[in-house]
Amino acid sequence: MVWRDSKTKSLLQIVRTHLLVTLVFVSFNCAPHVGLLYSQEPAKQAVAENSDQRLFEFTFLNEQQKEQTIQAAQIVEARDGGVVMLTRDGRLLTATPDQLKQKRQLDQSFTPLDLTELEQQLTAEFGSDFTITQTKHFTICSQAGKRYTKWCSYLFERLYTVLHNHWDSKELPLHDPQVPLIAVIFKDRANFEQYASQILGKDNAAVHGFYSTQSNRMVLYDLTAAPNEPPAFTDADILKKLSKSPFNVATIIHECTHQIAFNAGLHTRFADNPLWLTEGMATYFETPDLRSKTGWRTVGKPNPWRLKQFQDYARSRRPADSLQTLIMTDQRFQDPEQVLDTYAEAWAFSYFLIKTKRKQYEEYLRLIAVKKPLIWSTPEERLKDFESVFGNDLSRLDQQFLKYMQQISR
Repeated sequence: MVWRDSKTKSLLQIVRTHLLVTLVFVSFNCAPHVGLLYSQEPAKQAVAENSDQRLFEFTFLNEQQKEQTIQAAQIVEARDGGVVMLTRDGRLLTATPDQLKQKRQLDQSFTPLDLTELEQQLTAEFGSDFTITQTKHFTICSQAGKRYTKWCSYLFERLYTVLHNHWDSKELPLHDPQVPLIAVIFKDRANFEQYASQILGKDNAAVHGFYSTQSNRMVLYDLTAAPNEPPAFTDADILKKLSKSPFNVATIIHECTHQIAFNAGLHTRFADNPLWLTEGMATYFETPDLRSKTGWRTVGKPNPWRLKQFQDYARSRRPADSLQTLIMTDQRFQDPEQVLDTYAEAWAFSYFLIKTKRKQYEEYLRLIAVKKPLIWSTPEERLKDFESVFGNDLSRLDQQFLKYMQQISR
């Protein structure tokens, strides 16, 4: 861990230097120039945790330099007085000491917005042309048609159940979300890009969906919408349109997996989650099945697109370097020339570990899941964490990995 002088830079300033709070995930056919979560320079934890989730009233200057008062939980407090707040709709907000004007603890515990409050807030934010649909675990704010919205709701809930069934155990206990799982669905790509450019910037808006760790929202659009074509009226219509590009279903599954994993105990928001682990998890689940009513049925099958990409990459891969750099840093996810190969290797390595070393993989998941927010490990510390579970003979592990993937390829 590299310690910083708190006199020269506050913790919250460090966070903003290191963290792009929106996780953007590269889909199969988008420009591979995104995926940055934070830089590799570590930061010291200078915080006090709020373990009992008491409710506070914060008054602070927001990004528009306007004074704002909200009720929220205090996730961490920097030694200089800056805070990270969890709002009742699930957003994580930061305020530096200069921005924070007043903080008052209330005599009640933190609770999320109820369904009525959440519906009112989303309608005020997105407008009356968005409808709010509540399912058991998700709140869907949709501008798309009723049928497409309902189809997505089936897929979200099925994935939620399958993911919990796949991982929940005494050794790796999962939990229900603490805050609402919000999905925003735009009616077409144009409206999605307009919104995404405000969140991600214009250069990063050419994606098919994203999950934001800051807002805790999954943002998508109607993938069946096309100019001069009638809308989809049945599930069969939806699947027929999606079958023209099966990657589209994978995009939905990918982003929804991230949202569930970050809210069920597999990952921790604003913590040092290695991207090979979070992306490997999402790509492990993303394989579509267009024979199913929801376009997705099973988990754990080889991912044909990631497998093909890895096969191509393996021909020029440097075994002594590739696995180690994947584990130690996220830099290859940030390189446009390497990002698709890196996603493929993250899927392949995760697939190998889950299928052949499941208990150790779950142990490693637990190790990373309990990492505290706002601590960034050095590359050496990341490697040490990995080796504490899987052993320090990376060369032997890499040989086993490549041999297994050759068998899968056949």
